[in-house]
Amino acid sequence: MDTDQKLARARIAAAILLILSGVLWMNQQQLTEFRVSTPLPLHTALETMTIVIFTSVFIVCWNAFGDSRKKSSVILAVAFLCTAILGFFHAVSFQGMPGFESAEDMHKSLSFWLLSRSLVATTLLGLALDPQDSAISDRQAYTLLLTGLSLTAAWILVIFKFPHLLPLTYIEGEGQTTFKISCEAALIGINIYTAFQLHQHAMQFQFDKTAEHLHIDRTPLFLASAMMAMSEVYFSLYVETSDVNIVIGHLFQLFSAIAIYRSMVAVNIHTPYENLAKTSIHLAKSAEELALQRQRLTRMIDTAIDGIITINEKQDIILINPAAATIFGYEVDALLGASLNDVIPARHRHSHGSHVTKFGQTGVTRRKMGDDYEDFYVTGLRSNGDEFPIEASISSQLENGLRYYTVIFRDITERKVAKQKMAAYHEQLSQLSSTLQSIREEERKYIARELHDDLGQLLAALRMDLSLLQRDTTLTGKSQQTINSMDQLILTAITTLRRIASDLRPRALDEGGLYFALQTLQKEFSYRHGIDCELIASEELLTLDDARSTAIFRIVQESLTNVARHANASEVQIEFSQSTQKIRFTITDNGKGIDEDDMHKSRSFGLVGMRERIKALSGEFLVESSPGEGTKLDIQIPVIDEQLN
Repeated sequence: MDTDQKLARARIAAAILLILSGVLWMNQQQLTEFRVSTPLPLHTALETMTIVIFTSVFIVCWNAFGDSRKKSSVILAVAFLCTAILGFFHAVSFQGMPGFESAEDMHKSLSFWLLSRSLVATTLLGLALDPQDSAISDRQAYTLLLTGLSLTAAWILVIFKFPHLLPLTYIEGEGQTTFKISCEAALIGINIYTAFQLHQHAMQFQFDKTAEHLHIDRTPLFLASAMMAMSEVYFSLYVETSDVNIVIGHLFQLFSAIAIYRSMVAVNIHTPYENLAKTSIHLAKSAEELALQRQRLTRMIDTAIDGIITINEKQDIILINPAAATIFGYEVDALLGASLNDVIPARHRHSHGSHVTKFGQTGVTRRKMGDDYEDFYVTGLRSNGDEFPIEASISSQLENGLRYYTVIFRDITERKVAKQKMAAYHEQLSQLSSTLQSIREEERKYIARELHDDLGQLLAALRMDLSLLQRDTTLTGKSQQTINSMDQLILTAITTLRRIASDLRPRALDEGGLYFALQTLQKEFSYRHGIDCELIASEELLTLDDARSTAIFRIVQESLTNVARHANASEVQIEFSQSTQKIRFTITDNGKGIDEDDMHKSRSFGLVGMRERIKALSGEFLVESSPGEGTKLDIQIPVIDEQLN
């Protein structure tokens, strides 16, 4: 039931009881005519029920929280235990009980009564005035309990041994004294104020749930305080022990005791059971959700196209999906419980087991398997004995102190074959490119030689014949002019022929070596394009075989062509250096640079050609460039042959 509903019902009950009390109070004249025929047994029964209830309140409050007791619960427990003890002595010393026949005995009984009622009223008032709660240790709790019992024992001793020291509460024939009635009036006021405060607290906690600190339900306590106030009214009206007002007062007291008990039980007994019920429902929902998730996971595992295997620390297979069983050529049931060694080649079993164990000890939760940097593959064993490559990842998890390993893998036979074919094709293309480069270079050399040796010689001979003709004195002036023009054309043709032959295959490379050819290329580049070109090298450094010399020359030639066409540079530097194993050279310009996208364009044949030449020599090629900051080509070529054959 919600707090607002409980409070509304408590208000209605308090209102009904107040109306009933008012009706009874206004009809006191008629009530006084009624006498209880057997007042003593009825009084004893009502008091006994109240004592039992208060003792139960003590048991509940004292034991409800175990080692983590609350201050409010301990105070209530001690107070109601002491109240039960005082109520017991009030009942046994009531006038008419065996051994308690005199008016002084009634004075003792009413003294016990006032103490017990005052203790309950002040305890509830303190609870209403101090809603903040805190934990209390066992030592503090037992200290408070012993203190309460000691004070109760002291009051019992004083009342029994020295009743004359206490204010008189009852006079034979006259009934209750003014002191007794005044105490009852004070208790009525305390209980009404306590009921008001508890009602305010219940309202506060109704709207502000976070304000609840005490482990006590205030709504029943509000009703209990109201009924205690009503009961005190009737306990102040009776004159004789057979008066019906005593029964009415004890009934209100019994109802208030039940309400107090409910305020303890609601939180300290009902609430844990409610929480247990809610927890049970939550656990049932969690179990159902877990079962659904397990079903989803099982379906995912069963329908996965990749193989999934889970093994324990002994490397026994405890889970395998159909895809994994199919990859290895088994049925699922045939591999469940089997050793993982059944699907691993014999030569790998020992090392694989140690690797898996080491992986579990590292604390890493997952990683790829295998030693191959690109594929991370291991080798699997089919049921027919065939070995095949597997790409796999492994993860580990610790469950109840036992470690399990899960491997997700796929058969990459086709991919590996395709990669091997691609690598073979690439190697063939590289060899074809290298062969084409060599053939083209030979063709260039042949054409250049033919142009220089044959056509060049013919043009030279033609010019010599034309020179002899120029010496003929019989020629007219017009003929002489024509011959001079022909001579100039032949000279231009010879110059063009030499340039074409040099571009095809510079004779300096064959006759003077790489250093002399690069010097010639440097000077011609600077002359043609007006770009300052610096060559940092030595003849000893560039004494290389024909293949390397030709490749380096063509790389430098292509680089300078790119600078002239695209770089908009004013300076170029070519620098060579050499170690015992490699020759290194850089070509640096101060031009506009190259965009990253332009470096990877499929039509960048210049860079592609340079890469192919360098790859054919097992060299390394690096381009460093950014827009506006120029370009640097860094090339390293082995001095000793590795793949060049």
